[in-house]
Amino acid sequence: MPEDGPGLFDLPAARSGGFEPARLTQARARRGISKAELAHSVDVSPAAIGQYEAGVNSPRPEVLDRLADALEVRPGFFGVGRPFARIDAVNAHFRSLRSARVSDRQKALATATFVWELTFALERCVKLPEVDLPTVPAGTSPAEAATLLRQHWHLPEGPVKHLVATAESKGIVVAVRPLREIDAVDAFSAVIVDRPIIITTPRRSENVFRHRFSIAHEIGHLLLHGECGEHNSSVEKEADEFAAAFLTPAASMDAALPQRLDVAALDRLGRTWGVSPKSLVRRMVERARTTESSARRAYQRLAMTDDPLADPTSSYPGEMPSLLRKAAALAGDYGTGAPALAEALRISPAQVRDLLGDADQRPVLRLVGDEG
Repeated sequence: MPEDGPGLFDLPAARSGGFEPARLTQARARRGISKAELAHSVDVSPAAIGQYEAGVNSPRPEVLDRLADALEVRPGFFGVGRPFARIDAVNAHFRSLRSARVSDRQKALATATFVWELTFALERCVKLPEVDLPTVPAGTSPAEAATLLRQHWHLPEGPVKHLVATAESKGIVVAVRPLREIDAVDAFSAVIVDRPIIITTPRRSENVFRHRFSIAHEIGHLLLHGECGEHNSSVEKEADEFAAAFLTPAASMDAALPQRLDVAALDRLGRTWGVSPKSLVRRMVERARTTESSARRAYQRLAMTDDPLADPTSSYPGEMPSLLRKAAALAGDYGTGAPALAEALRISPAQVRDLLGDADQRPVLRLVGDEG
């Protein structure tokens, strides 16, 4: 966060009723609804919602209750006195650059702030891994940064085992959120109060190789781009280059890649290194083992033979994050379970479990006539 930006813990002076306007914006953004839509649901004017969020007026108690119902939080959620992470879109690295609207990014960031707030609440009773990312000097290439990180994390030569667990052990919070929350931005990363957070989706995590590359891509952003605030294809390309160099170092690939473009051999090699054959085809181009035209033909063959159901990795649940769930379980052992976390965050225990990644497995009862 910029040093001259709004302080993450600098809560404004208590207003009438202890209402924190930014909390209303946060809750509304996470739900992805407009001021007009919220105004309609709570029976006030859109201008009133704007005044609440601008801090010009505070909602009456009965309106506050309706706002809480509409936004699925407790009325106390809007109160002052809790740490609040303020983050701007320029401080996050969004994968999708063209399709994501400002509102999409705000919605994704609101999700990230909820994840951070849960992390912060957990840290009050559980000591989480310290953030362990090296400082990368300006001008460092993606490949050099990948080598630096491997050395800093003391990773042995060869495949990176369980990348998500490795990242979490270095203090990076990883969360897989439902598509409805971040579908438009797909995956992104940000540093919130010195805590790096990577948010991804079930679409990214459904294939373990794709998920690993996606996580490595976001780590590349965290290392190389920090708070640069640039969102362009060049930055995304650098993150891809970092991911390839980190997961499949050039020296190792020079020894392991086949001499000719053999898709079957690349498939076997990919399963050893935890990367897709397509990624290795790209690596062969980068290591001057094949040409772009040959690579395009290989991509076409891979697309024709791609059968997710026949892929033996399709039954593997993938490298799912576990840091927050384990921290919550430990906190629960010491008396701070989901209800206590929910009270701290002013949301429901079910929402806490959702943020932890614990899907509600209960069957859904639908009464006749539910569909109208």
